[in-house]
Order: sequence, then C-alpha cells, then structure tokens
Amino acid sequence: MPNPLPYDLTNDEAAEHYIRDAFRPHHRGRWDALLADDRVTQTYRVLKNIEANADHAATLRRDQIKLAEKQRDAGLMTPVEHTLRYRDFVAWRERASLFGTALHQYLALAADRVRKLHRDSVVESLRHSLLALAVAVDDHRQAHNGEESLADTALWARLQLLPWPTSDNSSHLLADAVEAERSRRGAARHIENGLIEFQGTYVTGETVDIADLILQVTDHTQPTCDRTHLIELWHQRTPDLLDSPAAKFAATKHNGRYSTQRLSKSLAYLESQGLIVRTTREKKPEITVINRAALIRLRQQWNKEYFPLDDADF
Repeated sequence: MPNPLPYDLTNDEAAEHYIRDAFRPHHRGRWDALLADDRVTQTYRVLKNIEANADHAATLRRDQIKLAEKQRDAGLMTPVEHTLRYRDFVAWRERASLFGTALHQYLALAADRVRKLHRDSVVESLRHSLLALAVAVDDHRQAHNGEESLADTALWARLQLLPWPTSDNSSHLLADAVEAERSRRGAARHIENGLIEFQGTYVTGETVDIADLILQVTDHTQPTCDRTHLIELWHQRTPDLLDSPAAKFAATKHNGRYSTQRLSKSLAYLESQGLIVRTTREKKPEITVINRAALIRLRQQWNKEYFPLDDADF
C-alpha cells in the first residue's frame, strides 16, 4: 500500500526536500504518489522552483569559472589553482547534467498530468452543468405533467436530442444521461446482490457509497477530511440501517452503532487497497485520500456495471 506524502499541500519547503530525495534511484518509487491527481499540482510547482534554482546556480558557476580564467590571465591566480577550479567545474557540470536529465523527465510528466487534470476538470464541469440543467427541466416537466406549456415541451424535445459525451464516444443522448443520473442518485447498497470486481477483489455497493461520500467531501486541493464529520454524514444518509435485523442484533451486543461498524469496515477496505489512509492529527481523527483517481475509477466501474452510461457523473 502506498504511503501518504509526509507533508501537506501548503508546505512547499518540505515538499522540495522530499522531491529532491525522490531523484535518488532507491527513492524513485515515490513518484506514483507525487504525480497522483491530488498532489501533482504542488509537485509541478515545486519542480519548477527547483528548475529555476538550478538555472540560477548554473549561471553562478559559469560566471565563477569565467572569472577564474580572467584571474589566471591577469596573474591573480596560478595555473595550478585554475586547473583545480576547472576540475571542480567539470565535475559539477557532469552532476548537473545527470540531475537536469532526471529533473526535466519528471517535470515533463508532471506538466502532462497537470494539463490533463485541468482539461478533464473543465470537461467535467461542463458536463455537470449540462446534466444539472437537464435534470431541472425534467423535474419541472414531471411536476407539471399534463400542464406543460408549448415552451416546456419544445425545450425538453430539444434537450432530448442533444448528444451526451462519454469516454468511449458511445452514441448516448442527454435524455439517457438524465435517466442514468436518476438511477445513480439512489444508494448503491440498495441494489440487490450488487457486487463488482475492483483491483482483484469484490466490492459491495455500500463501499461504493462510502467512496462516493469521500469524493464529495474532499477534492484535489483538500484531500483530507475530518473522520467525525464523515461519520455524521454517513449516519444522516443511512437511517434505514438502524432498522435492519443486523442492526438490532448488534445493539444487543453493545458493540456500538451498526452503521458506524459498516462504515469502518468499508474504510478498512479502501485503506487496504491504497486509496485512503486513516490518521490522527492533534487528537482529531482524519481520512486522507491518497489515490483519488482510483476512487473515481471504483465509482465508474459500478456505474458501468449497473447503469446505462459508464460515466454519467464524472
């Protein structure tokens, strides 16, 4: 399971120390986490700062060797002293070349990830706005069923014909997306015998619901949420769990709230798969997303299995 990065998104100084160590061959495994969606923007920013500092240092080094040449020619430095200075410069230049190669390799990777992330965010935002508009129009249409105006009828007819973009370029319409969204809004755990395979293991709808909740209370810039707040939100969304036979049995055992037990089980699964990590900071329990892309992929796989569209909500 990948470890969370040992610094937060505001601590670029600690990030720079960690990233510089990541250039060492035995620390190259750090780059998966450094280039993850929730960290790549900071990584790119720090890499650009490292590049700027390296360029500045290179300029100083070149100026120093040019000055040494002038001092030698003016008799202010002996040939032996100049030779030693020049050897140091050549050794530094070789090290700088190797470092620069690695730096620009990872800088290019980070730049590509940032561009993709921003582009995907724009597409996601546009899709979300379009779907929200269509659902609102459909809500209005259903509320006034049989009393629609000509304008209402014409608007919905036009929306129904709009194409809905999906990752596989399938020929879906916006009306399909509205239908899928209405189905998706129901709890995944309510799908009878719902189960999908994810990363070589089987996942229930309840775990998908919890992954969904974590995605909603975190984002790329704030991957950490208060665990107590997450528990409160989960209780609000699962009042039916308290009436289940399993909950009544758990109550007789005095093992705590049944819905909390269910949440903890799913969180343990997500942590074992390297998607989140549970920590405590200043005596406050927290959850940090360390692989947001995988959480999103989990939800997408569920949608693909149980709804007409594979990415109606992402």
